[in-house]
Order: sequence, then structure tokens, then C-alpha cells
Amino acid sequence: MIAIVGAGIGGLAAGIALHRAGYAVEIFEQAAAIGEVGAGLSLTPNAMKALAWLGVEPAVRSLADEPPQQITRHYASGELLVRFDRSDTVARWGAPYLQIHRADLHAVLLRHFVTHCAGRVHTGRRLISLTNSETAAELSFASGETLRAQAVIGADGLKSVVRRALFGDDAPRFERFVAWRGLVPRERLGALEFSPGSAVFAGPGRLFVRYPVRHGALMNFVAFARVDAWAGESWSQTGDVAEPRAVLADFHPEVHAILDATPGGRCHKWGLFARDPLASWTLGPTTLLGDAAHPMLPWFGQGAASALEDAVVLGRCLLAAGTNETIDASFRNYERARLPRVTMLQHESAAGGERLVGMRPEMLSNASVVNEDSLGIFAYDPVCASLTN
Repeated sequence: MIAIVGAGIGGLAAGIALHRAGYAVEIFEQAAAIGEVGAGLSLTPNAMKALAWLGVEPAVRSLADEPPQQITRHYASGELLVRFDRSDTVARWGAPYLQIHRADLHAVLLRHFVTHCAGRVHTGRRLISLTNSETAAELSFASGETLRAQAVIGADGLKSVVRRALFGDDAPRFERFVAWRGLVPRERLGALEFSPGSAVFAGPGRLFVRYPVRHGALMNFVAFARVDAWAGESWSQTGDVAEPRAVLADFHPEVHAILDATPGGRCHKWGLFARDPLASWTLGPTTLLGDAAHPMLPWFGQGAASALEDAVVLGRCLLAAGTNETIDASFRNYERARLPRVTMLQHESAAGGERLVGMRPEMLSNASVVNEDSLGIFAYDPVCASLTN
């Protein structure tokens, strides 16, 4: 049996991929109940290719929105600065670009894992230590339970206990950005007209993004601002919408209409933290996946996408293994295949914050825009990518 630590998007996708490769899998989650924080999520073409291989694309498409465009406007005047046509995404990249409620994607993966993979998710299992041997790994949980597994995959996020057990405690560093996110029911926005698809209001050191989810029933928003310090006790907490309203005081009226309509005046607030890329994230029969292996800042929206890519490539490596190849050898092949890709994504995502700080919005329409298209991020296909890097 292979144990997966963490029942988020990456952990569930890995469970599905390993079942496809013929392995018995059990997932261990520290939360007392399975659930995802309400927020929107972009599923770029590279992510959709992964979801198709995992067998959940039809279910995801039925729940998601397909934006016809992505526009960037001047933060104050609302002037259109940049427009990306998304209507030809399938023709260009081989898969659609979708936007979805994060909880809906999580529910699709969970249902598929439990129903079609005979998978089990154990809640209330907070990992406190992990010990590797040459042929197995032993996990110890806060409940006092211990478990011996053939192999372990750490999909337990930025605060990964598995990562710390393997490679020590390299504390994440605060990247001097705070984000606020929320969901506004469409009826609370009255007769206000919105341009279709997603819109970004861009200002120096500040950003506001909005797009519909659940077929327009909800408007998802995320606001970012540069700050000097993070004062919260946790990296994610409840925030008062008055904070982004004040930080974005000079932003366009559309921004404030959305913020003012936020239910209860409350939103989620979190600090942006990052780690340096690892040279290796596999040790014996244990490997890492998603944010545990390569946490990245959100500027290109590739956190969940890269975890889905990881799951597919890991499953392919195990499927391709010869009869004499051990699981840890397959884990090392997976790491080699993924390192160049995710290291590039980590570096470019980190640079995105610096671009935002120094940005002059009025120049965007005349500048060469660095984004997912120009970096070729959408072109990657985890189903066909080489396993021999």
C-alpha cells in the first residue's frame, strides 16, 4: 500500500493516478472533515490535459465556466490595456481554459477517488513524524496510530511535515504581499454590467482580479497588495473587506461595487509565502508532490495545475516501470521529469511579484507582456511529456 499525506487537490489526483498504475492507495488528512476553502480557481489547458488523463474532465467541464477573454484594465480609469482572446484556446493549446469553484474541483476528485478507485480517505490524521528505511516508510500520527507503508507521497502543502522529515525545516519566507479573496452572489451586484470572462485591474504594487464561477452565480475576486510585514498568527485567516477597500481606495468603481457587495463584509486573507526550489524532493520510498515539493506564488495561477501535472507524470512513471524497477526508482524518474518544469514555474512566479511592484499600468498596452502564453506554460502536456529528462 502507498500512503498519501494530504487530501487536497494534489493528494486526491495522486490517488487516482496511482490507482490507474495498479497500486492500492490510502490518503491521510489532518483535518477532521474533508472540505475546501471557497474560492475560484483557473484551470489552464495544461491542467485540463491532466484532468482528462485522470478521467474527470467531463465532470469538471459540466461545473466550470469557459471565459471567452482575459482583459487587463487601468486600475483607476478602467481603460482597456491588454486583451487576450481565449475563444480559440482549444485550437491553440489542445484543451480549454476554464474557471471553477475550488470546492467543486475538489469534490469531483474526491468522488472519483472513492467511487472509481475504491479509495479511502482517513480524516483526523495529523502526521507528526516519518521514518524511512530502504524498503518502506513508517508514519506516526498525533492520535498515537502508526502505519507502515510500501511508499509515501507527501502532498501536504506549504507546511509539509513530510518535507520537513526528509529535508529539514527550511522555513518559508514572507514575500511581502497580502491577498484577500471572496465570493459574491451575482444577485448582490444588482444590474451592474460586467465584461465577459475575467478582468484584472492593474496598479503599481496592487492588483484586483474578478471572474464568474458556477455559471455566473458567483463572482470570485482576489486582491493583492505589497506590504512590509505579515502580522497574522496564521498564514490564512478571515479578513475584513474594509482592508482591501482602503488599500484599493483609488481603484475603479467596479472594484468597489464588488467589494461592497461581499456578504457580511468578510473575506479570506492570507500572506504570500515561498520557499527556494529543492534540488531533489525524493528520498528512498518517499517523494513530494505539489506545494510540498515546489510551492509557488500565484501570479500565473499554476499551483493547482502543477500539482495535477505532478500526479499524471508520477502515475505514468509507475505505469512505465519494468518488473525489476522499484517504486523509489520510479519516484526518482518522476522527480527528474518534473524538476525543470516546476523550477521554471517557481522562478517565473517569484519574478511576477517584482514585475507588479515596478509596473506602470499605462505602459502595459505598449509592452511585451510576460504571461502564461508568452512563457509557453499552456503548451505543456503532462500526458506526453518526456519521462527521461
